[in-house]
This record gives sequence, structure tokens and C-alpha cells, in this order.
Amino acid sequence: MQMKLDILDHFARWSQEIKTLKDSSQQREVIITELPVLLKDKEIFISLLRAIMDQAPYPDVRSATIFESEIVLYRDPDRMFSVRLYLWGKGDYDPIHDHNSWGVIGTALGTLDIINYRRLDDGSDQGHAELEECSRQFIPAGQTYSIFPLNKGIHQTGNANEPAIIQVGIYGKNLTGRDYVNVFDLNTGEISRLYLPHLKKCMLASQALEALGKSE
Repeated sequence: MQMKLDILDHFARWSQEIKTLKDSSQQREVIITELPVLLKDKEIFISLLRAIMDQAPYPDVRSATIFESEIVLYRDPDRMFSVRLYLWGKGDYDPIHDHNSWGVIGTALGTLDIINYRRLDDGSDQGHAELEECSRQFIPAGQTYSIFPLNKGIHQTGNANEPAIIQVGIYGKNLTGRDYVNVFDLNTGEISRLYLPHLKKCMLASQALEALGKSE
């Protein structure tokens, strides 16, 4: 499939350059420079969307992801970064969440709505957070936006009023050691953890096994 070869060529080039850099800010700058080139390649995204509709082997829509709108396009063999595609319908938003790594996001179609939040509490209560909206940006097609880990990167992204949005997100190496992201409820202040589906199932199985043992 030529489309796959073309898009993987972008990712392979990014990988070679990023692996020469130890500083995460320098790695992020590589993506800030390179991602707009990919976003302007309309033919690649037309081919990607057709492949998704046909449920072709690539990209694999069955691959487990945290968010429903998320499709994995690439995982660097050395886990330096991953590339993900997001498709947003009109009015669709992900939950307010943080990240475990640096990231750069951009759109190939439509204007992405990004709402950023600031924590007002001291973080001493792991299950509760007080948030306030601190900025809101609209990222048009071809432009990028940088993401930061943990409290510096609490945000929500989505589609305010477009017929459809194609978003690409590149996320660096996990800097926190966590296997989840925090999700924040703006109304109640509750913090919950969002896991990959297979990790969630393992965790629930462990909890059930412990409860079963106590019941004997």
C-alpha cells in the first residue's frame, strides 16, 4: 500500500532525528517543524480515511486505545514517540485530562478547539482537584500546538462547530512512569484514572480475585 509507505517514511525520518537528541524540548521542536509538512499532504489523509472505512490492516482500528476517537498510526520501536490519529464529529470532545509526556498536535482538516486548565489546589488530595479554565485556542489546519506532561498540560480538545476534524497527535516517551492518565470532572472536582482497555481488565481481575479470596 503506497499510502502506508509514504506516511511511514515521515515517521522513520522523525525517528532518526529524535534519537540523536536527549533533551525532550529539542525532540518536540523536531515534530513542530516536521508535522506541518505531513498535515498538508491531503492525499495521505484521503487514503487513510478510505483505509479506515474499508477496515484495512493499516491503520488497525481494532488496536486498543484510551480514547474512542483515537487510532494508532505508528509506535517508534525504541518507544521514543507514537503517532495517533483522532477523528472528531461536530460537538465531540474528549474529557479533561493530563498527559505523561510532551506532545505536539495539529489538524489536517478543520479548526481544533483546545481548552486549557490550571489547577488551583496543592495536589495533596489524589482524588480531587480544583480547576479553572485559563486559556482557549483554536488551531486551524496545518498549524500545531504543544502539550506538556502532568499539571502543565491539563486540557480538553474537540470540535466546536466543524463538520469534521482530522487531528494528528505525536506523543513522546513516558516521563511519569504511569500507565494511565488522569481525567478531571470540572463540576465535582473528582479525579479518575483512564487506562488502556487491557490494563483496565487486568486491574479489575486483580480486584475481583482479591475480593474472592476474602469471601472464602
